[in-house]
Amino acid sequence: MDEQIWSFSRKDGLLEIRRTPTTDGFLLGVNGDGPARTYFFPELSRLEQFQADFEKFLLGTGWTFLAFSPERRTGRERRNYSRLLSDRRRWWTDGVRTPLERMTREQDEREARLRRIRRRPR
Repeated sequence: MDEQIWSFSRKDGLLEIRRTPTTDGFLLGVNGDGPARTYFFPELSRLEQFQADFEKFLLGTGWTFLAFSPERRTGRERRNYSRLLSDRRRWWTDGVRTPLERMTREQDEREARLRRIRRRPR
């Protein structure tokens, strides 16, 4: 696994989180917004939990996610060409209803019939 970098910004500030694998575990470096800090984690799961909490804190305090590096997407940019068919919906599921939807619809129809019967003058 190569070094991974998450970039965040707030007003004029830039903050980078760097995840670097080592032979003994992982280093998580935080650069920007104060002195550089580095944390060591022997296990990836502990680093991921710490990083998730830290990113949640950043987003909650006004930081905005900018970018991730390295780019992991492969292939060509899909947004630059149109689809062969304009309708993305699956035609074979359009008319399918779940049992709950069928029951709800039948109940609604029964209630509508009862309202019509009650409105009729006698």
